Amino acid sequence: MESGIHLLIMLVAAWVFGHGAEAIKLPASVGQVLAGVAVATSGDALSPFIPLLDGIAASPSVMGVGEAGIFFLLLYAGIEMQPSEITDNGKEAIAVAVGGVAIPLASGFALAWYVLPESDVRFVQAFVVGVALSISAIAVAAKVFMDFDLLHHPIGRVVISAAVIDDIIGLVLLGMVASMIATGSFPNITDMGYMIGKVVLFFGLTWLLGHRLSTHFWRMLHRVHMPGMRLMALLAIALMYGLFAEALGLHFILGPFMAGLYFEPKSVGHKAYKSIDHTINLLTKGVLGPIFFASIGLMVDPSAMIEVPGFLAVLIIVAIAGKLIGCGVPAYLVNGHNLRDAAAIGVGMSGRGAIELFIVSIAYQAGVFNLGNGHHPILANLYSALILTAIITTALTPVLLRLALRYHKK
Repeated sequence: MESGIHLLIMLVAAWVFGHGAEAIKLPASVGQVLAGVAVATSGDALSPFIPLLDGIAASPSVMGVGEAGIFFLLLYAGIEMQPSEITDNGKEAIAVAVGGVAIPLASGFALAWYVLPESDVRFVQAFVVGVALSISAIAVAAKVFMDFDLLHHPIGRVVISAAVIDDIIGLVLLGMVASMIATGSFPNITDMGYMIGKVVLFFGLTWLLGHRLSTHFWRMLHRVHMPGMRLMALLAIALMYGLFAEALGLHFILGPFMAGLYFEPKSVGHKAYKSIDHTINLLTKGVLGPIFFASIGLMVDPSAMIEVPGFLAVLIIVAIAGKLIGCGVPAYLVNGHNLRDAAAIGVGMSGRGAIELFIVSIAYQAGVFNLGNGHHPILANLYSALILTAIITTALTPVLLRLALRYHKK
């Protein structure tokens, strides 16, 4: 009964806050994370009067559904991306994507290395911060460009394609983060080569299976007449890919992403594809995704805004400036966009998405932020500061994009 009540509270709160965020033109995920913050805060205050609210942050049911949310969010992200979206504008977007990862990664790492206390795991902690700042959110930028009827404008195509590439690079970096968490330090040259080899092996083999064999597999499956067979097969592939990733020392969520990426209409059949895509969309956006984002909020301590306000402010500035410079400068120099459009591209890449929350939550669950001098104020509030940075940059992106794009005609 208690587990059911916890899930009900989280689902209702995520729904209310998510719709509230969308009502003021923000992504629903921002409101859902804030729902978790609100539940945790009110739970602490009301638990003496309502015992069922006590321990909701550690509820096994909430944690279990949240983990399922991670799986389905990455599976759905892969289904929605499609390989063609990455390749169609790949050449034009590569410079923006690479700059949009390299500059925030380097600046985030440098900031964290400077402010974090000396310890054996400071490199890992700083690397997690850099990786977290290097991610871009596709959905945030896409919605604003749609609002301006500029999704198919050159700047819209560059941003969306570069954000897709950034997310894939982020998944590769996630594999590196997982390996570094396991070893506790950045690998030496031999270990680094071995780790890169494992990343290449995973993506290479799953690409080969998806690119060369998936069409034949789904055609063979057409002969099997069983309700839900294609959905079960997709989930089985995602689980097998995830187990393969874990066997290589990478993270499980790489599996569902790659499984979804090669789940294409031409292979599966348009009718089956639309049906499964609709099912996973409803399940992910309606239940599992909101509870995952709300569970992230449960672990946020808003006191970071009071205890380390200076660090939080600098972290947000570095997060936005890193994307503005890393994406805007290549757009201006390489792709030939004017300054206003280059700035719009940089701002459009500034919002953080689910991948950053995955990386930060995985590091948190592994105890990365509790290692070393855990009593240091910045380290003690680092997890919350990173989540708040993701929320604030995501909330600011539509506002800043509207300013940068206001002179464009629809």
